[in-house]
Amino acid sequence: MSVISFALSHTVGVVLPRYRTLGQWSEVYDQIIEGLPVTDKTKANRRCSTAHVVRGLGRGRIISRIRPHDVSAFIGRIHKDHPPLSKRLLIETKSMFNGALDYGWLDRNPAAQIRAQHVTVRRNRLTLEQWLAIYSYAVEHMPPWVAHMMVLALVTGQRRSDLVKMRPEDVWDGHLHIEQAKTGARLAIPLDLRMDAIGVSVGEAIEACIGYAKGDEYLLRKSTGKRPGAASLSARFEEAREASIPPPKTGTPVSLHEIRSLSERLYRVQGINTMVLLGHTTQQMTDMYNDDRGLSAGSWKTLELQSA
Repeated sequence: MSVISFALSHTVGVVLPRYRTLGQWSEVYDQIIEGLPVTDKTKANRRCSTAHVVRGLGRGRIISRIRPHDVSAFIGRIHKDHPPLSKRLLIETKSMFNGALDYGWLDRNPAAQIRAQHVTVRRNRLTLEQWLAIYSYAVEHMPPWVAHMMVLALVTGQRRSDLVKMRPEDVWDGHLHIEQAKTGARLAIPLDLRMDAIGVSVGEAIEACIGYAKGDEYLLRKSTGKRPGAASLSARFEEAREASIPPPKTGTPVSLHEIRSLSERLYRVQGINTMVLLGHTTQQMTDMYNDDRGLSAGSWKTLELQSA
């Protein structure tokens, strides 16, 4: 913080909020986020975005002196290396300054007219053949929980944050009950739901998880009986991926999250309501997961005749 900014924020700023700093507003904004009716995970993500914005624009900047070109330059720097992140940060920046408008700290939102630059999806989709190759490697070379995790992810279609907290006690009345960590959606998945592509049902995947290691609190457990962290799921998947399939010619390598898209695509072929399975509130979101990003380009599509 410059001497002038410090002086303004601690003199005139005591009476006029527009002369206070972005850092001071961020403290108020954090309290606004805390009061929102969203999950703790969403609050943590938004606080992380807010911290990024404050660092990028300058904690000691007088908030009313931040101009549109400052915001544009900040978002442009992020977009250069992290396009998806730049889009999220622009959304948070606009929300942050809108809050400052509502509280009388600003007369205008310097981010209001800034548009997000086009983000090209570069992450590749996972194919069933790739999944099978990675799974086979995991079975032969990795701790048992890794292969169990891959099957559980494919047959349930759930995120890693939900996989790590699945427990045997979540099973009752013939269903696996899940309260999604990200959205709070509550799902009851039938144990009889079967992924035809690998010939495994949800119930069979759960049974395979029971008894493979000591401890019985969680379905996924290390040899110590403790559950792996969400980051460990991704790291182990990436390790198996690197050892079992060649890197893509373009785009980024498939991530663990791509099992969720593969699950959606395979179940949709079976006629399963994948919007409910994935816990989405709109079909549009589910259709994004169904987009195979060119994997089926050029393939023959067979028209099935209905039986009389």
